[in-house]
Amino acid sequence: MTPNELLVWISGRQEGSWAQFRGAVEALELDRAGDDTEDGSLPLHQRVRFNLERLGHVEFDAAGCEDGWRVVPPVLAISGYGGEARGVLCGARTPKLLEKIEREANGLTFERMPEEDSPDILRVHAREAEALAELAQRAGIAWQVDAPTALLSYLPRADSLRGWKPERMPAAGKDWDVKQFVIAGKRMKWSAVTLQEANAPGATGLFCFTRFQIPQYFLREGAETVRLPGAIAKYRILSQHRRRVLKYKRNEQQITVPAIFRPPVLTERALVLCSGFLPSVNTARGRPWLTYKDVPEDVAGMIAEVLRQDLL
Repeated sequence: MTPNELLVWISGRQEGSWAQFRGAVEALELDRAGDDTEDGSLPLHQRVRFNLERLGHVEFDAAGCEDGWRVVPPVLAISGYGGEARGVLCGARTPKLLEKIEREANGLTFERMPEEDSPDILRVHAREAEALAELAQRAGIAWQVDAPTALLSYLPRADSLRGWKPERMPAAGKDWDVKQFVIAGKRMKWSAVTLQEANAPGATGLFCFTRFQIPQYFLREGAETVRLPGAIAKYRILSQHRRRVLKYKRNEQQITVPAIFRPPVLTERALVLCSGFLPSVNTARGRPWLTYKDVPEDVAGMIAEVLRQDLL
């Protein structure tokens, strides 16, 4: 099974359990080691899972599919770049749907490009967004104009804990791998700690508990502990320390960020929808960086606001 076939399989089933998804991914015809980012250290099924989320194809562990997944209905995510309109196909896909979109895109520029550990990227270009909306209508799928900004406008700021419920950290049990996120001077990294040290009175900060290759993140501030995505917790901590890690190259319209500070999944989805591609990975000054392309300045400003960052 290839990543393209995986998405077709997911589209046919529409929803399922985590065990079913993992079993399907293990049948993928991929034999590639991960990169040197935190994602790269994850097993293949986790890397593919996150890529499907970032590209807007599948939702995992969301309301209504707890401990499982469901496919997103097909939608053409439209945005403007370089004086033209660009549509990125997200969500469920079948061979019949792809044939219909390509046929109905007559007169428009249709692209299909491979992407590592994920299905092909499908993009359509037009002079005006209205032409892409009409294409989606002819193909019988939904569309969203200004998709990146529409998504970002609904996201809470990363320094807010509203909506995250208090939950105690694991205090006992075997096979826990425990780390604490540490900011000391210019150094920002994960540092190994014991289960007892993480639960010691007065211990505060972001902790990662991993067992059976599944990480859980807990943020302890004072007497309160909440479980939340690690990326959100990191940007809350960065905001508290007034540390800036987001860089925007206006001439190239690119956002770069250290891989250890990969944005939260929905924020990153907005960045990915700007180009349709996952970020590229490069190494500079001894650490990996992520680069997101084709990011207009208004989107970059909204990203900075959501993540509580000043653009460098």
